[in-house]
Amino acid sequence: MSSETLDRLKFGSLTLSEAPRLDTSPDDVLLIILSYLSTAQDISHLALSSRRLHQTISVDGWRTFVRNCFHSLSLPSPVSDNDWKELAKKLTSQSRDWDRRAFVFHVFSRHERLARGRNRRNNPGHNSQTVPCHIIVDVHSQLSGRTEEETVVWGAGEDLVALARRKHDNLIRSLTWRRYGGAESGFTAGRDDITSLSILKTTRYPQVGASGLLVGRASGDLRLLSMSGENFGRALRHYRPSTSEDNAEQKEIQCFDTHEQSNLLAAATKDRILFYPLQDREGASGDGTRLNMAATEEPAPIQPNEVFNIGDIRGLPYFRFVRSLKFLNDETVAVGLTSSAEPLRYLTLTPTGIQSSGAPNIASHLSSDEYHLGTVRALLPINAGSIASGGGKAILTSWDDGTIRLQDLRTPSAFDRIYQDHFEPTTPVNALVSYGFERFVGGSARAPVLKIFDFRWSKGYDYTESLPCGDHAPMPPPRPPTITPEPSVAARSRCDHLRGRLCRWHALSREIYYRPNCNVYLPKRAGSDTPVHSLAKASDISSTLYAGLAGSLVELALKTSSERGFQPSENPPYSYHKAKVNIIETGDGTALSDISESQRMPIIRAQSERRSEYRFPASITKRHRLDEWLQDPHDFSDLYP
Repeated sequence: MSSETLDRLKFGSLTLSEAPRLDTSPDDVLLIILSYLSTAQDISHLALSSRRLHQTISVDGWRTFVRNCFHSLSLPSPVSDNDWKELAKKLTSQSRDWDRRAFVFHVFSRHERLARGRNRRNNPGHNSQTVPCHIIVDVHSQLSGRTEEETVVWGAGEDLVALARRKHDNLIRSLTWRRYGGAESGFTAGRDDITSLSILKTTRYPQVGASGLLVGRASGDLRLLSMSGENFGRALRHYRPSTSEDNAEQKEIQCFDTHEQSNLLAAATKDRILFYPLQDREGASGDGTRLNMAATEEPAPIQPNEVFNIGDIRGLPYFRFVRSLKFLNDETVAVGLTSSAEPLRYLTLTPTGIQSSGAPNIASHLSSDEYHLGTVRALLPINAGSIASGGGKAILTSWDDGTIRLQDLRTPSAFDRIYQDHFEPTTPVNALVSYGFERFVGGSARAPVLKIFDFRWSKGYDYTESLPCGDHAPMPPPRPPTITPEPSVAARSRCDHLRGRLCRWHALSREIYYRPNCNVYLPKRAGSDTPVHSLAKASDISSTLYAGLAGSLVELALKTSSERGFQPSENPPYSYHKAKVNIIETGDGTALSDISESQRMPIIRAQSERRSEYRFPASITKRHRLDEWLQDPHDFSDLYP
């Protein structure tokens, strides 16, 4: 045998009989590979390449994609294997709508006959109420596959209104209105107006969904009410101290919050925090079926476990009243004060009593002017456990100077990041909601305006990655209020993923400059610049957001998830109509060192469904940074001179 033949045999013994194939790789290896795919389009194309890959992706692939790309969102649990693909579709479309400002707005306004009735009860006089009532709103939903049951409840003066909708694939299958008239129960307009409202989203009775409606009023009345149909508004529990001692007075309810896992309710008056047991340990669901009492029987007042007087804190500077309150966990409560040199306090619940502390190093962030006092208008705990080194103790606070501040309670710094609207830098925010660590929305304290901010954390998903490459910049170029240079990247027409090089369009699409925050100017009543009094969303994956104004409720729905088939019911308490808004892009949202940096007027864009009639190819309009309803023919001038 020749040496050449021997060498050939030796080489053959060292070679693989068959090249490695993706569809024959172990499942754990496949899932690692899938975790690097950043678009749903890539996952879908890979699933079509073989039967084995289709089976693996159907069972585990979509779950891996959702958890990697939307890791900061609170996802529903449990989710069946068959529902992960639908959830991926839902979340990717929602992310695209948020980025492109693809919104649909509806306004709920008090029906004319009810408005006239309210005016008759409030004849001009000493106790009359001549301004529209503040709308305080909350919402709860249950998601099962492609079916969602949503209940939105709002307080309008002394009254309660609820709207329950059952939707399948965004098509409304049923709609039910409920109304609880405060006057029929002895409540009066103004004095007994609803100041705080919350649907208890309890885990004690998952088959019930929501265990009741907690309502606080300006008169100090605080009750847990039933949400079931015939018993809607019926009192289940009444929280009020029976003693008349100064330390336990409850003359008003400024705000409240609950921590259902520890069965605690914290209610704030102007200078006191009262801690109540939220429910009996044996439990009582909000449907009223577990309560053995007559329908007309008034529940006995429940006494607070402890009362803490903020004004008694030794060394605490003057403050006018408690403005906001939130549980951070089962032992820490954040309290926002009005007109104080230390407007942010933390109360720690211990077996020996309540201890108070201020935000660390906060003095360095406040004005040195002794007459300048700060106010914390809104508090929002943030779940930071999903981010790197996150411990779950983070809070977002809105201040009267127009800033919104993020603080990680584990760090010694007073604030870890400060956000600011570059167009209206000194306008404060009344209410806050967040969507994981992706974005948060604030309601203006001076006008019907929603301020949408990006947290500027690393994005797990970006819809632009699924669009074709290009050698041009994203259109149209933004016009930020501050003079900001446009970013520059290499002129490359195609991405080279092997070398880690992006085309010009994909590289610039990732830049903060081309992903500015925005202000949404909501429809307002004639002659009224009412602020946003409350904001509510059902969950991080909900496609609707509700804003309570003065006398009206505004619904923001993401465009691809906007409902269809709305059928008005007979004699509804509120009318319902579609509305258009104006949008202004407001820059990257970082805090300004000097508000004089905001020196130019951004472009105002008005929503119009007629803009979709422009005869530009869909392949071009999809590459526009904004939704079709906000596009202008001049935006395409570089492509179509």
